[in-house]
Amino acid sequence: MAKKKSDRFTLRTWVTESMGFRDQEASPKRDRRRAESLLAPADADAGRGEEEADFQPTRCSASGTDTLPPYTTRGINAFPAETEAHDRAPVTGELDPGSANGAMTETTETTETTEAVALSDREAKKAKKAARKAAKLKALKEEWAREAGVAAPPAPMGTAKGVETMFRNAFRTEMELLALAATKANIMISLNGFIVSALMVSGAFIFSSSPEFLVPAGIFMLTAAASIVCALLSASPERVGRLQATWRWLKDVFRRKARLRDFKARVSHNPTVHFFGDSPNILIYEDRAKIPKDRYWQMMQDIMNDREQIYYRMSEELYWLGLMADKQFKFLHMSYVVFRWGLLASVIAFTVVKTLPSVIPAMQAQKQAAHLQTLGINVFKSLYEPSAVQQLPDGRILVVEDEPTRAASILTIEPDGSLREDEALDTRIIRDFRRKLNDLEALTRDPEGYIYAITSHSPNRNGQRRPDREHFLRFRIQGSDIQQLESYSGLIDDLKNSSELKELIKAKTGTELDFRNTNIEGLAFDPRKNRLMLGFRDPEFNELALVVSIDNPKDMFEKRVPPHFVSVAFLDIKGGGIRSMNYDPVLKSFILANEVKDDDGTKFSQLWTWSGNPNDAPKAIPLPNLRYLSNVEAIDSVVINGQHRLLLMGDEGDAKKNLPAKYMVVDYSDL
Repeated sequence: MAKKKSDRFTLRTWVTESMGFRDQEASPKRDRRRAESLLAPADADAGRGEEEADFQPTRCSASGTDTLPPYTTRGINAFPAETEAHDRAPVTGELDPGSANGAMTETTETTETTEAVALSDREAKKAKKAARKAAKLKALKEEWAREAGVAAPPAPMGTAKGVETMFRNAFRTEMELLALAATKANIMISLNGFIVSALMVSGAFIFSSSPEFLVPAGIFMLTAAASIVCALLSASPERVGRLQATWRWLKDVFRRKARLRDFKARVSHNPTVHFFGDSPNILIYEDRAKIPKDRYWQMMQDIMNDREQIYYRMSEELYWLGLMADKQFKFLHMSYVVFRWGLLASVIAFTVVKTLPSVIPAMQAQKQAAHLQTLGINVFKSLYEPSAVQQLPDGRILVVEDEPTRAASILTIEPDGSLREDEALDTRIIRDFRRKLNDLEALTRDPEGYIYAITSHSPNRNGQRRPDREHFLRFRIQGSDIQQLESYSGLIDDLKNSSELKELIKAKTGTELDFRNTNIEGLAFDPRKNRLMLGFRDPEFNELALVVSIDNPKDMFEKRVPPHFVSVAFLDIKGGGIRSMNYDPVLKSFILANEVKDDDGTKFSQLWTWSGNPNDAPKAIPLPNLRYLSNVEAIDSVVINGQHRLLLMGDEGDAKKNLPAKYMVVDYSDL
């Protein structure tokens, strides 16, 4: 046992003797207390009381022993310096009583300053010696702690500069992230708000000019609106548990476990919910706002008196700032994603809408119709080649085409002024004619309500006459039936053989006309003279259009007598012949239509007014939008919703390509 005890304190004895010290007492109990004092925090030095007196290290010298002051953990860290200072100080001590010389006093004298080189060497040696002693003491402290069985406590979380710098940098980084997210959210709100406003203002113009572009515009507007919502969620503060409480309340409402009036109690007003646990953190503003001032001050004092709690609460606040930044950037990311993909979808939709009409003819026609609608030009659905139009006494509109399968159609005027088609009624009307009508070209109506219809009377390409193209009809329409249908045949022969007509033509031109290539496309009833007027596309005389007047149209159909030609007129309408002719009760004159060429040779439709006097020249009607309506062959003055309008139709459709014809309703003030 004695050997083990001596082995246990070998290290302690060696250290004290090697450093020139000798303790007054050596016991296991004192040694354990000294190890604990070395490892205890510095703040505990003052509370040890008289325990420090148990161990008084002494300095051994030739003159005796000197007692050194007690030390703590901080003292032992400064031990080499204290020892060195003690060595330099003059010491007076008594000799050992067993010494032959007795008490003896040693004195030390201070030397003068030596040379600079010698002084530097001594200082360097002292520094090295001090470093060696410090390392040796550090190893001693660790070894002593292991021998004494005392674990080294962790370093306290003091106000070390590194910890403070870490918190300061972390808070600065979080605040900069929050400011960056708020700036980006503000940009998205402003940008998308401008886009939504612009699209809402221009939406009406887009719809009226190009309805198909509402698809990309609508996608872009919805995208901008959704992006604004996400940006607002990013920028707006989120109360603790508000979304979760709202979701739970909605589920309970659907399950009939809650009512609408419970919303305020369950969602809007919930002061007991905190971010972390049940205790509020007064460094977080949402927790701080939910507690009274007295409790706030008490909690602030508790935090200021507890250094560990200060760092804990600061760490919670830092974590809370991170949650806020994560929430903001999450919704901001959603805003950018919605805007990015919505913009791409809008561009794709715009490209499709822009390119498909050029590939698909039907879509091209639809696009063109949308553009023309802004100019007052509309498109039919199943009318392709209208050649004449006449309003019936009941207000409906009769339209004829030059194809026998679509010879006649009856349209109804809608309240908005558009024309509605009825294919079933059209089929019944065509069947009631009880004959094949090929190349119907003109219509007119007399004051008694009779409708006159005439085909072109033109030969085929080989110059041969076609019976189905030589029809001259008079009838009435009652409801969906054709009544009092009468026809006259032999008009071409009358034109060729009438001596009256030859004399009238010769008086105007000095020569005769050849009616073998006749093409009649104009027909109008003059209510002022009760005359039926024929307008010819062919023949012409020196590019002058021919108009022939008949004064016995009623006898032609009722008594089967030949027509009586009373006058002829040759009109200068810039060539092309008459495509349509109609008496206008508003203008009190005839309206003619033909096609003329501009300076570069392009044909376009032109309207003319003519008084009906053979000696008067027609006058051109300027109508700029008429350029968008090609080959106008159907003209009539109609009443739409109680107002007189001029109805124009163009023979420009194509049934094989599914391209319907167009029509335009013109206000007389525009003429």
